[in-house]
Parts: sequence; structure tokens; C-alpha cells
Amino acid sequence: MSAKGDILACLTAKGHDGILQSELYKLNYSRSTIVEAIESLEKEKKVIRKEIGKKAYRVWLVEEAPFPIEGVLRLGLLKAVEYPHAILTAKDLEREYDVRILVYNSAIELTNALALGKVDLACSPLITQVLFGLLTKNLRIASGCGFGGSGIVLKGDLKEGIRIGSSELSTMETMLKLFLEKHGLIGKAKVIYFKKPEEMVKSFLEGEIDALSIWEPYLSSLEKSGLKVYRYVELFGLYPCCALGVNYEFFKINKEIFYKFMERYKENTERLEQREVEAIHLMEAIFGFKQEQIKNGLEGFIYNYRLTKEQIELALERFGLKVFNLDSLLLTKDF
Repeated sequence: MSAKGDILACLTAKGHDGILQSELYKLNYSRSTIVEAIESLEKEKKVIRKEIGKKAYRVWLVEEAPFPIEGVLRLGLLKAVEYPHAILTAKDLEREYDVRILVYNSAIELTNALALGKVDLACSPLITQVLFGLLTKNLRIASGCGFGGSGIVLKGDLKEGIRIGSSELSTMETMLKLFLEKHGLIGKAKVIYFKKPEEMVKSFLEGEIDALSIWEPYLSSLEKSGLKVYRYVELFGLYPCCALGVNYEFFKINKEIFYKFMERYKENTERLEQREVEAIHLMEAIFGFKQEQIKNGLEGFIYNYRLTKEQIELALERFGLKVFNLDSLLLTKDF
């Protein structure tokens, strides 16, 4: 390993806590070698330093720094096909800015990263963003993203005692609650929460759970294998799934990047059909989904940047939440 490699490994292990530069001197290299390596990594835009005292610095990976970085846009996404317009926009802006796409497995982890400032923009469940926004005051809902695109998959009959997988504090949990209410199974079914969609699917296929509440492209893939699927949009009408949220500190220091992103995001949403093939190739590279999976999954969503206050209030009501200061969570009243 080189000094640069050892520094990167150390920073990866430290995550968003970072490390004092002085602690890196304990690595098996001379002080001057460590300083040169850090300066080189800074030039390569792999790490960032902040002065925290007189001649004292803390160092982070750029992807882990818990604060916005001027001129840098970190877009956080979940493993789903709900974000083709966001991905296309990120790629468009790479010509002008330092843009990075970061993929998370968990909606809670991604939205927490948005609140912390580890990501600057994030597509994550509307409900999750509202809850973290109320708790931290560090994020705002900037626009809509995708509507629909999820459902419940069953192996056997819908009955008392059924074990159902879901993701916690998410659209999946909200819609599952409505589904169970509709079928008189509230309190009569066991909901088991998973952080990763692949783990949920594996548990389902191995018989550890009897059903799962999940999104695209997993929903269509399971449906094509012959399993019984209830699509929530067919039962309850159109509903917002994920929203585009922004870290408020990022918005304040990188307004130019933010407004350019939003301008292109709206354009790409409206002309998504024209760029669908490009979007499919990008999602294949980023998420590892097969092209056929992506094509099928895209049909399950309606993509729209418009998101009304009334739609948000209805989604919150379905979750069992009433927010009296909702305007404080919205970046603008005009989506």
C-alpha cells in the first residue's frame, strides 16, 4: 500500500467522523510524506480538509464530509428505477461541476445523510424526508420525483398471521398499512423490517416471510415469475413515493448549482421518453439492474417534478401524521 492508499483506507473506516490530520501521522510514513499525500488527494478531489483550530485540521473523504462543499454536488439515490430524470440531470451537470452519485440501500440512512450534509440532494421517500426535516430542520423538500411504483407480493393466501417484509418509515410502510386496513388485517399480520431490498427479496424467496411490500424494479421482476401482486396505485390511486430533498446548507452556499439542477431536472422529466434509452444504460451501470428489469420497472412509475402541498398532506394523513408547520419543510410553495 502507498501513503495515499493507507490514508484513504483510514478515512473510509472513519466515515463522516473524519480524522484529525495529526492522527494520520501515526501511519508508518514520515510526516512530510503524509502531508504530500493529503495535498495530492485534495488536488484529486478525493479528500477535503477543514481547519478546526490553530494549525489543526480534520480530514474527510469528499463522499463522507458532513457539510456542503462549494462547487460540489453529491446526489444520493436508493436502488430503484424511480430516478431516471435525476440521474440524467446529474450526468448533464458533470460538464460544468463536480457531480457525484452515491447509492444507498436504506431510505433512513440516505435521508439521514441528507440531513447531516453527507449528500446535498437526495431522492428518498417523502414520508422519511418529512420526519427527518421536522427532527433536524436541515433539509427541505424541493420537488416531486416519482408517483406509484410499488405494491405487495404474495406467495400464498392473504390471511391472519401472515409475515410481511417492508422498509421502515417509508412509502412502503404507509401503503402496506392502508392495504392491511382494507383487508381487515391491522394487528393480525406481522411486519418485518429490512434495510436492504435484496435481503427482503432473499428472505421472501427462501420462505422466511410470506409477502413483501416493495418497489420497482423488484415488484415487476417478482410479478413476472408468476407470483401474485397487488399494485397499490390500483387500490388507492396515485400517490407520491419519493421526493427530491435538498440539504439547506447546500442550498445556501451552492444556489447556482441547485437552480441549474432544478432547471435541467424539470426539462429531463418532461422529455424523459426521448432520453429513456440513455437513462436505462446509466441505471444499468449505476445499480447493476438488467436492462429488461429497468424497462419493466419504468412502466410502474409516473415521473413528475410537480408535488402539491395537498398531495403531501394526504400522504402524511395516510401515514397517520398531521404537520401544522408544513410550509417550513418546503423550499418553495410553487413546485
